[in-house]
Amino acid sequence: MTRSGEKVTALCLGGYHLGFTENPNEAEKMLERAMELGVRFFDNGRKYHDGRSEDYMGKFLTPKYREQIFLMTKAPGKTGKEVRQQLDDSLRTLKTDHVDLWQIHALQTPKDVDQRLKEGVLDAFLEAREKGKTRYLGFTGHRNPITHLHFLSRLEALGIELDTCQMPLNVCDPTFESFQHKVLPVLLKKKYGVIAMKTMAGGSMMGGRIDTTPKDIRTKDIPDVVNKTELSHANLHQYVYSLPVSTLCTGCRLTSELEVNAEVLTKLKKLSESDMKRLEHYAEPYAGLIVENYKRILK
Repeated sequence: MTRSGEKVTALCLGGYHLGFTENPNEAEKMLERAMELGVRFFDNGRKYHDGRSEDYMGKFLTPKYREQIFLMTKAPGKTGKEVRQQLDDSLRTLKTDHVDLWQIHALQTPKDVDQRLKEGVLDAFLEAREKGKTRYLGFTGHRNPITHLHFLSRLEALGIELDTCQMPLNVCDPTFESFQHKVLPVLLKKKYGVIAMKTMAGGSMMGGRIDTTPKDIRTKDIPDVVNKTELSHANLHQYVYSLPVSTLCTGCRLTSELEVNAEVLTKLKKLSESDMKRLEHYAEPYAGLIVENYKRILK
């Protein structure tokens, strides 16, 4: 993490996909395998599968490994009262007295930013840090870079800096409503820790999977970008690791998917600028709202 100097593993296990399984044994196997592979950064969110994702980590991760891991969760509440309650619920479910990183979850639009600030969300987050309920603070979003820039501008006007930002970064992003081009340079200048997500566009680059795509962003006839181009699962990850990010948060339904993603790091090579441009060229025809179905055009 850039400004704080905190060290985290290059791979972060996403909590959203962990919660898809209704079988606690499968969730436990995933978490144990992550620890075996050296993953020490674990993502979560209060509303993921009605709290099931946090429940799994509270049962199978923190009781054994709390001192070894960097634990993050997020609160989507729209008011200070809501997020305070969500943090208390998260801490109880995760079985810990504090998280290492707590993030304002899924900022949607500049209007949403302004409303959450007005309703005391940021105040509640700052209060939580003062009380020791979290060590660091951040924010997330995937709709449009305008929203992130607006929030960063509001923070600057208030004289406040948070620690991290979680946002989509992948080979499709540079040519459509780009977080990489518009937000990443600002974050680096402000020395934020950058948490990359949606490296495979939430799975959409493989044609999408209805069972893993949230209902509010599902799109029809998603092309299988990987099979239609010279892109591979490995170089999708290599592309993001070649950007100045702190970590890559990956969602895995199966332990085998986690193993494949972790293996990229054992054979990692930093791509040259020409390599990256080549991969962007392959992806460019598919960039946009069909594959990047989590984005929105804002005016």
